Amino acid sequence: MKKFVFGGIAVLLLLTLIGCGGGDHHDVVVVPPPPTVVNILSDPTLDGDITLDLTTGGIGAPAVAANTGNVLAGIDVSPVTGSSVSETRGFLIFPLSSIPVNASIRFASITVFVNNVSFVTNSTAPIPFLLDSIDTILFPPPLRSADFDAPFRITKSLSFFGGDAGTFVEINVTSLLADAQAGGFMDFEVRFLFDQPRFQNDPTTTRGLIEIDDRPTNNSRAPVLYVEYF
Repeated sequence: MKKFVFGGIAVLLLLTLIGCGGGDHHDVVVVPPPPTVVNILSDPTLDGDITLDLTTGGIGAPAVAANTGNVLAGIDVSPVTGSSVSETRGFLIFPLSSIPVNASIRFASITVFVNNVSFVTNSTAPIPFLLDSIDTILFPPPLRSADFDAPFRITKSLSFFGGDAGTFVEINVTSLLADAQAGGFMDFEVRFLFDQPRFQNDPTTTRGLIEIDDRPTNNSRAPVLYVEYF
């Protein structure tokens, strides 16, 4: 009789322990919070482009997007001689006031609407570009002619094509924005410039000029910075 009672108690305790262990192992699920998402428009009163005359070597004054309605970048080629006439570098500036200073960037991209792509002749070859992030503490907005050659913090390679004309183009800038965020910058500034070394070393590329829509009254096509952060 005692063996039966003690045996029953032992079985009951074992089942209780198994039940508790199983509950702890299977029932506790930690769900991470979703990232916060923000869309930030660039500032057309600060966006713009700067042109270098390849004949004279002179750098012109910045052209502001709020006045021109666009941002240009690339090489302007003479349709007569086929020689490069000028190089233009385009700048977009996004305020970061809506992102907490201690935020961790999960993903970021810039989407631009390409109004036009200019070549000497129609081409399907890629136009090689670099996208630089600029230190807005050392080189704060507004644009100055000296920003044409301002040192970059991080750069990445990309290409534009003739088929991009009339379409939206998205560019991953996660590493560039994460660096700017870590640096405590109030603004995120990027520079589009023609990748001359890549053009010289890669015969499949070509020269060309892109036009990015940046009209202050047409927000549906304005450059936008999409950000996911924790």
